Amino acid sequence: MAKENITDAYAGKELGSLKFEASDRMLSDYFLGLRLDKTIYEPGGIYSNSIVPSMILTNVDGGFSGSGFSDDFGNLWIRQQWELNSPIQLDQIYEKTSHIVDVYDWRDRRVVQQEVKLRSGNGDVIARGVHHQSYLLGKRGTGNVKLRVPSEKGGARKFIIPQGESIGTLERKIDLEMCGTFFHGNENYHTSESAAHQLGFEKVVVGGRMTMSLIGALLDQRFGRAWFEGGQLDIKFVNIVWPGDTVTARGIITDRIEEADGTRVNLSVWLERLDGTPCIVGTASALEKN
Repeated sequence: MAKENITDAYAGKELGSLKFEASDRMLSDYFLGLRLDKTIYEPGGIYSNSIVPSMILTNVDGGFSGSGFSDDFGNLWIRQQWELNSPIQLDQIYEKTSHIVDVYDWRDRRVVQQEVKLRSGNGDVIARGVHHQSYLLGKRGTGNVKLRVPSEKGGARKFIIPQGESIGTLERKIDLEMCGTFFHGNENYHTSESAAHQLGFEKVVVGGRMTMSLIGALLDQRFGRAWFEGGQLDIKFVNIVWPGDTVTARGIITDRIEEADGTRVNLSVWLERLDGTPCIVGTASALEKN
């Protein structure tokens, strides 16, 4: 394995703090890139006040210097966890802090586990996230990234749709224009074939921030306040989504558990292609308060 650069991530590394605001450009690109109706986030929609979509949080863990590896060949997002305590409000400045929890090996990859917290002006934790990003260190120049065939993966065979109450679906055919808009016109392997080739991919990789946001939008619409003020999400990215794929976000309520301050609604959530191949699988929950 290649020697790691001293500026690269390491367990315990503090990444400092940055300001965060859900800007007009960020929101516009989010709604247009996912082709979502922004009016449901306005007063009288899914919440009493104007708020922003929950998965605007996918912008929170970015911008921290030294959070990954300088050798970023073949890097892929493999897991994301979120805990939500309060919605992000418009026209408010927040502080985000981050550190590296761990750096560990997974199959032939090196994984950085990064935690981020988003705080309001009075110090309340709005949300906490843990991001797992994997790298193929020392593989640059060895050809294209070798991806396993979905049908040959054990995880794909084991995924069984659970019994329970459906919360609906959200379907999108994702094209390259949507990717470009969602990522603000920036050139990277989620928007440009040439950039994708440099990282060892034959074509553009639809960003995990984008596909995860479809699951988030489904939860926004189904649970509203119960999701924004007590939501939990733990998902794994098990197969790549490519431009041209039609994907559907789905969720099934598996059970309800009484807690001290309300009822926690537990779910199985996933994102699948038209042929049923899972791309994201995981769990979520919302807290319906007393």
